[in-house]
Amino acid sequence: MLNSGLFQLRKCRLFCNLAVVLAAMLMGTGCSRIDDGKIRGRKAVNAVMDRVEIIMDDDAQTADSLMRLIDANSIQGKKTNARYALLYTAAEYKNYQVVTSDSLIMTAVRYYSIDNNMDYRFLSYYYLGCVYMELHQYSDAGAAFANAEQLSSFVDNDYWKGLLYTQLGDVFKMACDFNRAQDYYIISEESFKRAGKEQHRLYALLDIGKTKINMMDFDSADSVLRIAEKGAIAINDSKLHNQCLLNRLSSLVYMHEVDSATNLLNKNAVIANESSDSFGYLEKMARYYLEVGDFAQSELLLQRASNIALTEDDSIYLFFTSYLLASSQGRVEKALKYYGDYSSLQNTSLRKILSQPILAVQNEQYKMMAENELLKFRHARLTLILCVVIFLLIIVIIMVTYHYKKKRMNEQLYDSLAVVDELSGKIEDLKNQVRIQFRERHDLSNRLYSMYFDSESQDKVTKQQLNVTINSLIKDYTAPDSVRKLDKLLNESYDGIMERLSDPNIGLTDKELELFRYSFAGLSSKAVSIIIKESPQNIYQIKSRLLKKVRRCSEELWSKLNDIW
Repeated sequence: MLNSGLFQLRKCRLFCNLAVVLAAMLMGTGCSRIDDGKIRGRKAVNAVMDRVEIIMDDDAQTADSLMRLIDANSIQGKKTNARYALLYTAAEYKNYQVVTSDSLIMTAVRYYSIDNNMDYRFLSYYYLGCVYMELHQYSDAGAAFANAEQLSSFVDNDYWKGLLYTQLGDVFKMACDFNRAQDYYIISEESFKRAGKEQHRLYALLDIGKTKINMMDFDSADSVLRIAEKGAIAINDSKLHNQCLLNRLSSLVYMHEVDSATNLLNKNAVIANESSDSFGYLEKMARYYLEVGDFAQSELLLQRASNIALTEDDSIYLFFTSYLLASSQGRVEKALKYYGDYSSLQNTSLRKILSQPILAVQNEQYKMMAENELLKFRHARLTLILCVVIFLLIIVIIMVTYHYKKKRMNEQLYDSLAVVDELSGKIEDLKNQVRIQFRERHDLSNRLYSMYFDSESQDKVTKQQLNVTINSLIKDYTAPDSVRKLDKLLNESYDGIMERLSDPNIGLTDKELELFRYSFAGLSSKAVSIIIKESPQNIYQIKSRLLKKVRRCSEELWSKLNDIW
């Protein structure tokens, strides 16, 4: 587990806890059974877990109480079971409950390892590592934390990242890789700073200071611990403050700055006068009194320390300090005995660490990095293949478009020639006075047809020139002068039909008048579509719409139009 004070739970008043629990029990009343005090039913269980997820980081005690109200046997569905396993493990861990197995959290890990929810996948690996830390399986913990670290780029929560990097720092500290541990503690401090978690940031600084002491960088350690000490005073955290002072004292003793250490104790009398039974306090104070030459007080403190239930690491520190005291007093045999005990425990501890092995987490990380590089290479190769395929598709599309455009140009040339033919033929029939002119233009259209068929063996530029010539002729036939003459002929033939259609009350546009004009002149729908730039299919729809429009204005004019068409 992390430092005992790092994630100190906020003590909530009993009334607040009962109110939240009661509210959770009332959630989804219609779909759950709470007659035995347990919450059941999909909606009610999900509502409770939603609430737990919101308050977990800030009020883990209430979150744990809520999770214990859920009837685990009534939960159905893999997704709900996985979420329950994750939140229950998190609540247990944050409330310092004893963990004996990884079976519950593995339910969440197995589900979220293939799920798209990156936040839950990250948290499942993180709490798996926390469980292994509690079980003292440090290699497995390091591998789980390494998996979580690979997912950190997908998680937008600096607080969670800070927790992960703190745990990774603890793993490498136990591996005696203090450089790596310090790097992770520094990243953790930066993450907590971005998250606005000041207390967590200060505890991360404390970890950095302790790591620097292990690296024998006592001056830097004292500087970092001094910053953490000021922060502890600002947030009124006495436990953090005492930890900072004790570790500063340890740094000053290691640097043999006895006067500075004494000034520190005098300035903070709470340390010197504290009757603490913690091994850390007793061992550091014993080292201090040993440094200042008060062997009796140092021996008394060591005696108190030996009466505490000690861990293996505590025993190592105890025998080493006892060895230093005996050496300073000139008791050679005692010093040799203590040093022998110290060496024996130190070797036993190292053998135990190396048998795990201690640096398995590093190898696991390097393996993951190699796998990531392989994935990047595969993605780069796949991207290259996709680019080549896309490039070939673009070339095919360009070729097909060019072929279609060429074919379309030929069709447009032929249709335009047909328009010239119809213009020269149909308008000629309207009035005998222009027959000679239309015969000449008819001859011209025959020449144009010849040019078109002859151009099949020529290049594209010739066709474009022919297209320009034909469009120029169509423009001449539809010029304002020609239009006025055509309107005059149509008015004479159909009792002033164009004048009546030009009435503003009817509201026809110039394009709509053109459709009427050339339709009355007898041109086909295809020819009219080319002149007014519409598709032949739309001409029939436009005609129908225009007839309705005219009918709304004049029933008599509409009847005449039906007679003409």
